[in-house]
Amino acid sequence: MKHLVTAMIVMGTSSFAMADGFKCETRDGDLVVKVYNHVQPEEGTRNGAVMVISDKNVQLGRKTIARFTDVNSTLKSKGALYMAKVDLRFADSRRKGELIGGTKLGQLANISLDVDFKYNRPLEDGEETTGELVLDKRNGDSITLDVDCVRYLKSE
Repeated sequence: MKHLVTAMIVMGTSSFAMADGFKCETRDGDLVVKVYNHVQPEEGTRNGAVMVISDKNVQLGRKTIARFTDVNSTLKSKGALYMAKVDLRFADSRRKGELIGGTKLGQLANISLDVDFKYNRPLEDGEETTGELVLDKRNGDSITLDVDCVRYLKSE
């Protein structure tokens, strides 16, 4: 009985991640990319759920340029590599005239964010790291932007 009570106390005081992700900003400070993961502790997995790209220089209410989700199959992830497929059929990414890294959204095929992070080397909430935002154009060209990222981690 004593071991059961001890186990319940430990379980009650320990916390596990309820949500996690990153907030990244290009070095020039213009673009913000936020990615949030599904967290399924019972399965031991963290998969990308949503990527939101916004422009800090655009007027309030129009800052969000595009949103990609796993639900509509426009976002995939592997670890801290998030790969978005630009699909103008979805309202979340239909603003094809908006600029991302000097290129119109409608000219992009894919957007990927590769954050320097490994789950076996965890970062605490608010800790900083770096990464790359790669914009793949439909014509085959690509643009790589360095980003500074902050870890987002919400516990129970």
